Amino acid sequence: MRKLVVYDTLGFPTPQDFLKFSEGLKGAGCDIYEVGLPPKYAKYDGPVIRRSHQTVSKFGDLSGSLKEAVEVSKVPVVVLTYLEEHLDRLREFLKSLRESKVEGVLFPDLLIDFPDQLEAVVSKVRSEGLKNVIFTAPSVPDSIIKRSGEITDMFLYYGVRPTTGIPIPVDVGALIRRVRNMVRSDLIVGFGLSSESDLRSALRAGADGVAVGTALITELEGRGVTGGLALVRKYREILDGA
Repeated sequence: MRKLVVYDTLGFPTPQDFLKFSEGLKGAGCDIYEVGLPPKYAKYDGPVIRRSHQTVSKFGDLSGSLKEAVEVSKVPVVVLTYLEEHLDRLREFLKSLRESKVEGVLFPDLLIDFPDQLEAVVSKVRSEGLKNVIFTAPSVPDSIIKRSGEITDMFLYYGVRPTTGIPIPVDVGALIRRVRNMVRSDLIVGFGLSSESDLRSALRAGADGVAVGTALITELEGRGVTGGLALVRKYREILDGA
């Protein structure tokens, strides 16, 4: 079955509705829940995701909400955050994720800004009882994409555009077919993938699933939890019918 990865920013749109949304995900068809921790410098996030960071910044410490989301969602939770913000205390950070019962961690800047630390970071994540989700992109050399496909634990996350939620014209199918031929791991495609056309192109090209975020944040802003979960169900239908 094709996997649906759903993103939300920790605590968005409010801490209460964040948990309601988390609780409804499995029933709506979500397979893996990607929870973003608001960074200091969201260099690969688009304006919608950045706006969600600003919204939750007024709620204070939300670390307890992460553990609650893991408990109520009933699906594996992957935390998305930037490696550069945790390098100085990476083991302590990973330990805190393990204590929250998080399944895996995804650093979108690992291969782009710290490629020489790939093996060391993968080893540290595993040693703390967590799983790796390695993020790669069209700009990453083939040799590193192949190696990432060999050592990622849950799946390889392939971002087809440089920033979330920015629909820069790209040939989604051609980009995915190139990577599909290089790796045997599960391949999940996201980062700027939001239209139904993009989703269907990704699946036809060999993706094992898709990750969606910006469109869901927009829906949560406009129509709340009910609208957000309805959109998750719509994506599930697309994946099952494609």
